Amino acid sequence: MSAHHAPELPYCRNCHFTLATPRPVYCGHCGQETDLHPPSVREMFTEYLGHYVAFDGPLWRTLWALICLPGHLTNAYFHGQRRRYVLPLRVYLSASFIFFVGWALLPQGPTQVVETDPPAATEAGKPVTVRVPPNMSPASAAAQAEAMSREASAAGKVKFSSKLNECDPAQPASCNKGELWLDGLFKKIQSMTWEQLKARASALAPYAMLAMQPVFAALLLLMFAGSGRRYAEHFVFSLHSHSLWFLALLVAMAARLEGWMMLAVFGHGLMAMRRVYGLGWWGATWRGVLLSALYFLLLVSVAMTLVALIAATA
Repeated sequence: MSAHHAPELPYCRNCHFTLATPRPVYCGHCGQETDLHPPSVREMFTEYLGHYVAFDGPLWRTLWALICLPGHLTNAYFHGQRRRYVLPLRVYLSASFIFFVGWALLPQGPTQVVETDPPAATEAGKPVTVRVPPNMSPASAAAQAEAMSREASAAGKVKFSSKLNECDPAQPASCNKGELWLDGLFKKIQSMTWEQLKARASALAPYAMLAMQPVFAALLLLMFAGSGRRYAEHFVFSLHSHSLWFLALLVAMAARLEGWMMLAVFGHGLMAMRRVYGLGWWGATWRGVLLSALYFLLLVSVAMTLVALIAATA
């Protein structure tokens, strides 16, 4: 008897169901393997990822359909082809896993932040402050403030106003906790250049896509209200769409073809919507443009919110 294998018993070690003869590979009662042995590192890694990410044979068939047959995977799932292709959630997890691993290996990966020297007109890490003499008229004060704001913007600084009602940050007693927190947040964002802000927002956009996946399904539900489709059906279409977007974004970043890839993804989405929702070209086009605009605005909002939250906790 090998030291690396458990002794063969006439019953299943998991459910104690009596095994048939000849000995089957899997228990007919619970489905556990009957040949048990301590797994190798490769087997452990494959088993762990197999619960979350699809690396088996149907994955390649699924990727082919996802990329080359727009909308086919969604329709196949609706028509009951659940074993031929990888299930939608595992497709999404697999695509996002591939993206984040590949993204981390790219030179322009998530850790890149553009740094620039602070302009001479400002102190390092501090925003421009306009001091108004007591004898200056309001119009002159406004003109001076606008001029200095333009100078700060030209130097690449982010300019915000943190004046909240009657709150004066120099006198904390006049502000509540929320106003003080917002004032500190504005000051931290003011210390960043536009290039830094854009770089951080771009780095956080893929994470915003993760949060936006169910939101996109909700947009589809609103777009096709009255069609009789439930949210879960739109959710499946959203999973397949985001899976493709993650893969396309990785290829675009690696090949530096963001513009062309955006056009290709938009056209792919139109064809997928036509196949899944039974639309004509005109119906798919105006819905695609409207969905893209709403999704982009929400995606930017989520990314900027993440930037602000990170800046607040930095």
